[in-house]
Amino acid sequence: MSTLGKRRPRRFVPVIPAILLLVILSTFSLPVHHRSVNTTQLPPTGIAWVTEPLQQVYDLIQSRFIGLIPGNYTEPSSSDYSTMNTVFGLIGTGVSQNDAGSILSASNVAVQLEYQLIPVNDSGTGNKYYVLMENPTVNRGWGSYLFTAEKSPSTTQVIIEAPHPVTDFNSQQIAYAIFTSTYPHVAALFVSGVERTFDPNGQTDMAHRTQSIFETAHEAFTKFGSVVIQIHGFDASHHPTEPLVVLSDGDGGINGALQAIASNLEAASLSVGIFDGFTHEKLGAQMNIQGRYARAFGAGFVHSEISSIVVYNATLIAQYENALTQSILDDFSFPAYQIDIRIPIIALGIMSLFLVASYRFSKTSPD
Repeated sequence: MSTLGKRRPRRFVPVIPAILLLVILSTFSLPVHHRSVNTTQLPPTGIAWVTEPLQQVYDLIQSRFIGLIPGNYTEPSSSDYSTMNTVFGLIGTGVSQNDAGSILSASNVAVQLEYQLIPVNDSGTGNKYYVLMENPTVNRGWGSYLFTAEKSPSTTQVIIEAPHPVTDFNSQQIAYAIFTSTYPHVAALFVSGVERTFDPNGQTDMAHRTQSIFETAHEAFTKFGSVVIQIHGFDASHHPTEPLVVLSDGDGGINGALQAIASNLEAASLSVGIFDGFTHEKLGAQMNIQGRYARAFGAGFVHSEISSIVVYNATLIAQYENALTQSILDDFSFPAYQIDIRIPIIALGIMSLFLVASYRFSKTSPD
């Protein structure tokens, strides 16, 4: 019988598993650090810099926290979120591309929401910053956002956040001290404008809200490979068995940034605990919204709870701040996430099963 009319059995080509394999391998095998940037560029020109102490500007921000002074938190509208997202995007472009036009555009758009973008030349250090804060006549509790005006020489973009100012034992000032001492290695400092406990229903707890201007800023600047450090505080009398500092990435894992910070804290003789899914569970930040977002996008998240014993001791708080500063200046000495060799092994195993199945299918297909 002639074989000319005989159809060959179809061969199943496992294209989809191959694509999945490539995606998995690329996600977990790419280095977290990015290419070094050119640090010789100066901040954008054509901008009117205000020369004054940055601490003076920050003191004004701290004096206006709702809860510390009378006021009411105002819920943003969908339009407000969209406009602020545009502002954050323009600021990011302005700094990363040394683009004065984007900074000026950000300032113009911010005015629409009664925010002001102030270019501050710190008279104490000569360092340059962009400060995004509500106008003096407005106080809605939407937060303030500080950015270095120069691109970081580090290969890891670092963001420091203080979502619970005042309530968490002066956490916003500790965050500020680390932000300024690492210039320009930390790209931004985000500070909530309202105390966590101001609203009994959790409306003003920015670490646990899926929608807020604070979260909008977080999402605008959290990228794959970046590191977000959140500063919190706990009352030692309520947690008497806890160490001086408890670190967590929110899901019980350990990323490279967290590991480096823990090592430097221990070197500074500060006792450290790391949430592993069970130990230090009450301080583990499992419900932290910014942590969930960071992990989902391949960013390192470090939730740092500081005991009140440290906060009220000038020597200990200096040791804490110096340890985190050194971790940042060292670029953590680790990638944000260490590569887990089990991931590509599992992927290869799945791929092998598809290949075997396709081979057996081709053998058993009828003529």
